[in-house]
Amino acid sequence: MRAFIVSLLLLAAWAADARVSTQRLGRIQISGSDYVRVDEWAAAEGLSGKWNRSSGTITLVGASSRIDLTVGSRRTEISGVTVWLSLPVVNHGGGALISAVDAGTTIGAILFPKKGEGRLQKICLDPGHGGKDKGEIDGHRFEKDYALLLAQEVAVLLKNNGINVVLTRKNDTLIDLPARPLIAKRADADLFVSLHYNSAGHDVRGVSVYCLAPAGMNSSDEGGGKAPFLHMAGNAHDEQNAFLAYELQKSITAHTTLQDRGVKRARFEVLREATVPAVLIEGGFMSNPADAKNIYDSAFRKRMAQAITDGLLAYKRAADRF
Repeated sequence: MRAFIVSLLLLAAWAADARVSTQRLGRIQISGSDYVRVDEWAAAEGLSGKWNRSSGTITLVGASSRIDLTVGSRRTEISGVTVWLSLPVVNHGGGALISAVDAGTTIGAILFPKKGEGRLQKICLDPGHGGKDKGEIDGHRFEKDYALLLAQEVAVLLKNNGINVVLTRKNDTLIDLPARPLIAKRADADLFVSLHYNSAGHDVRGVSVYCLAPAGMNSSDEGGGKAPFLHMAGNAHDEQNAFLAYELQKSITAHTTLQDRGVKRARFEVLREATVPAVLIEGGFMSNPADAKNIYDSAFRKRMAQAITDGLLAYKRAADRF
């Protein structure tokens, strides 16, 4: 049995150039999807790693990152942050394979973020729901109110850091879903960030940051996999979407007590129609007692707002062209 050992400790500049070669890696078709060999992909990305065949875990290490994959699973960790792939890693003919779409538009996008066209100067914050659309309901508490409070906190912090902010709503007003990304477009915003809270069973808790699923792929919460979805406007920024979601998930889980539910893919309308990099944050479950206590607490809300701001500023530092 051939051991899976890749030991290529390369200079960062070489690794960046090597990304071009990933487009030329051999492709293997499995159930109609393109896959690449993990060892070949890792070598092209300048990663060293090993495959523990008994547990099915694959660990890849770069200059400043660690990737933990599991054969048969869509769940991975990038430097300790959970990220959900569109397709599972597979064992095929004695070799570990990863889908080409995940290697390129998810993991590769996070490890090697693309520069923007200039400097990030304006962010559109989108407090979910509003007006007659209350969102999730917990007794006399409505998601729409807490989403707006969080957006207002984030807006102040961003402005204090020199970022212009536009809000899709400033009060308890119903804004149609198609109008929300349109507001960002008309305001010439550089990013779109939608703020929400969730609800499920009492035992379900934690934070997730969603970005648009790649064309032809299903949402994470529906099990991932292939689906007959066409390229949407938001797919023009697939790589930036993934990196933005990752930076926010990393910052929120590092600076709050919220459980890490991971970077996920979805087909929410505000993400499909966005013309700039866009994400939707589900900042906890109103149905979970521990999460709900945090959501309703003004001091925790300030920490959450700071974590979101820090994640946005981290994205800005990596993505600014000059």
